[in-house]
Order: sequence, then structure tokens, then C-alpha cells
Amino acid sequence: MRWNGVDFTVDGREPTTAEEFHRIGLHCWQDPRHREAAAFFLEPAARAGHAEAAELLGHVLFSRGEYAAAAPWLRGSAGTSRRAAHYLGRLSYDGCPPAGITASYADAAHWYREAARLGEPEAMLALGEMYLERLLPLTGAPVAHALELFAAAAALGHPYAQFRSAELYRTDFAAPDPAARCYELCLANPATTAHPLGSLMTQQSRWHLSHIRAAGDADRSGRERDRLHPRPPDEPRY
Repeated sequence: MRWNGVDFTVDGREPTTAEEFHRIGLHCWQDPRHREAAAFFLEPAARAGHAEAAELLGHVLFSRGEYAAAAPWLRGSAGTSRRAAHYLGRLSYDGCPPAGITASYADAAHWYREAARLGEPEAMLALGEMYLERLLPLTGAPVAHALELFAAAAALGHPYAQFRSAELYRTDFAAPDPAARCYELCLANPATTAHPLGSLMTQQSRWHLSHIRAAGDADRSGRERDRLHPRPPDEPRY
């Protein structure tokens, strides 16, 4: 089968089954030279009921900004695909009239929760930010809701979630020890440097970690001095 003058075959013959079209579409998506051909081959497989092809087709179309075309495939895959559910959350947050999706924080939260249930850390971060912005019903402090979600994403190895968890521990909970652990995780995470905010997270994590350690050393020194040389009860502590 030809696409833009290029022959695509399966073991030297024309593709005939949904699985064969899926294999070619997957190959095209993974090869930058033929990425534009991916949807062309995935669509016949998806229309034939191939679940993996349908999920990947939704991802390909969303990545290309073809949201109206992507939406039906995303909806069909959202029950089992964390990225499909996450994409629907993003479309619902801002709204996408061409896809028939109106802006709705409730709908966005629904899809983000579904994606989070399936293990998508980006959805956990998005939900946490929505709680911080007070866009969702609260049963406790916004920062408590957010930290629970950020910490869950951090445990999955997401570098920004590790950084955000550290920031909340440090600023809102005045908890230097867990903050330091999260900063350390962020600095040790190989994915940090590849993140769009990698340089900022690295700089800030090092800065705050050094201050937390310095404060801890000063506190320990003070306790040791007090142990060795106890102050009279009425002596000011300065």
C-alpha cells in the first residue's frame, strides 16, 4: 500500500487485517520519517474494532491538534487508557466546541480522576492544581487535597510532582524533612533534566535543600549546646 509515494507492506505483501494495519501505523508513528502516515494506517484498523489501534489513533490525532477527530477515539478508549482519559480531561477543562465538548471543571475532574485511577501522574497533577485553585468541592484544606495527589504522582517518579510536593511540604506544612526528601528525589531523578522546567527545578531544589540542611545543622548544634550547657530557666534564648 502506498502513502505519498512510499510503499508499506507486511512481510512483502499488502496489509489485509486490522492487526496488519495497526502494525504499519505503529511503525510509522515510531519512525519520524513516516510519522505523518500513522493515522492513515491506524484508522482502518480502528474502524475494524482494533482497540490498540483506536487508542493510538486518538493519541496521534490529539498530538496533531486534530481534537474534533480525536475525541471519538479518546472516548472509546478512556475506560482503559490513561492518556485518553487525560486528554479528555484537558479538552473538558478548556472546552473544545469543534469536538462538541463544553468547558466544564466537573467533567475535567471526572476524566482526570479516571486517568489518575489508571495511573497517569499528569492527571494527578492537574487535579491537584484544580484543588489549589478551589475549582472543585473541598472536604478539607485545598493544600491537603493537592499534596495527596502530588505525592501520589511523585511516588510514580514524576519529577515535577516531586518538586511540587517538596514546595508544599516546605511552605504550607512547615515540614522540612519530607520537603528535603522530595527535593532529593527530584534532583536524583533522570527525568528532571528532560522536563521543560528541569533547570528551574534543579536550581530551586538545590537552593532549598541547602537551606533546610543548614537550618537542621544549626538546630542540632543548638540542642547539643543546651545539653552540655543548660541555661537557667529565666535566661533569654538569644
